[in-house]
Amino acid sequence: MRKMDPDYRKYDVTRFFDFTEQDEKLITEIYDLLSLSYDITVIDVKESPYEQFSSFDMYPLFIPRICYLVKDMNNSNNSFYLFIVSKVGINSKGGRLDRKYDTIQLWGLKKLEEDFGYISINKKKLMDKIAGIFNSFSINFKDPDFKDFYVVGSDSFKTMSFLTKKRKETIKSFSDEGFKLEVRNSILSFGIPDILTVENAEITSKFLNEI
Repeated sequence: MRKMDPDYRKYDVTRFFDFTEQDEKLITEIYDLLSLSYDITVIDVKESPYEQFSSFDMYPLFIPRICYLVKDMNNSNNSFYLFIVSKVGINSKGGRLDRKYDTIQLWGLKKLEEDFGYISINKKKLMDKIAGIFNSFSINFKDPDFKDFYVVGSDSFKTMSFLTKKRKETIKSFSDEGFKLEVRNSILSFGIPDILTVENAEITSKFLNEI
């Protein structure tokens, strides 16, 4: 197993000032664990599709602090990108909260084999299902095999093309219901908007490898 370079700050020193010692320990633990299953390398964010993906937003979904290129050990052509993200709390006046309110999260991007337009997929909550009974209008893409998910797509044919049987099974089997999946043209974004843990790093990586 290849251990993480302890001097990972050298990739962009200014991005790591806010990490606590506990954060760094968790990040290193996750890197070492993922290295057992994947070929993982720390890279500059500019080497990833992040800027291409986030170019649509005035306010990006996430701002990466560390970027990994992750490859399947059995298939080097199957790769994805993981981002350690620092989330900072905002108070009612728009100011920065104390450091104790910051969290770190993990988000991923993956290049797809074709342009699928825009697609958003979320798991329906109980209240969503109840409200849906009384909602006579829905912009959601309809699929009887996928009735527990909201699927919104800019092009129904491209959305159907994206939702292969294998992809639907991968999405349905994901254990955390709070995931966020979004496709913008040929780039897929996936993550759990929750504090980073070893467990969600493992399941997020497995999902991105299989999707």
